[in-house]
Amino acid sequence: MTDAKEPNAADLDSAIADQIREASRAGRLVRLESVWQRSEEEFAAWRESQAATTMADIAMIQERDEVFLYSELYMTRSFAAAAARAGCRDICWAIARTVRNDSQTYPRPTPLSAFGESPFFFPKDLLDRAMQEIPDDPQYADIRSIRSSDGSIFLFSSAHLDPARAESLAEWLAVGHARNP
Repeated sequence: MTDAKEPNAADLDSAIADQIREASRAGRLVRLESVWQRSEEEFAAWRESQAATTMADIAMIQERDEVFLYSELYMTRSFAAAAARAGCRDICWAIARTVRNDSQTYPRPTPLSAFGESPFFFPKDLLDRAMQEIPDDPQYADIRSIRSSDGSIFLFSSAHLDPARAESLAEWLAVGHARNP
């Protein structure tokens, strides 16, 4: 009979941190529940503790009721926030939250094509369906779409960005920027 060695706390810290770093390196978040069976508060305390010094680069981000982990060595908070929105399984909500953030923070419209790319990777059929549902849902009344002269579709929040400004920026992003490097 072989004695199985019981892993110590440092080994567990390192294994969890390594798993999160690997996922972050690949552009993915780790759901807290997949590596931690206790509460979010207990994880935060554990991560902050002296025993968890290997976790210094590990950050938590929450969207809706989901808690995700990532390594700040390999992923920015902004990218992690977008990935967390994508991971919440509500495509209309993720689109609206991202569009509102872009309209308020930068301020700029969001190309619809961005939702087919990293970190979202929403399939075209789901995007098409979301684009049919969003205009009819009162909780997304501020989300508007515009089309640039090259046919590119952009989304913006009328609560944070004037429609004329959004149209001008969309045209610049789709056409003007490429012609004026």
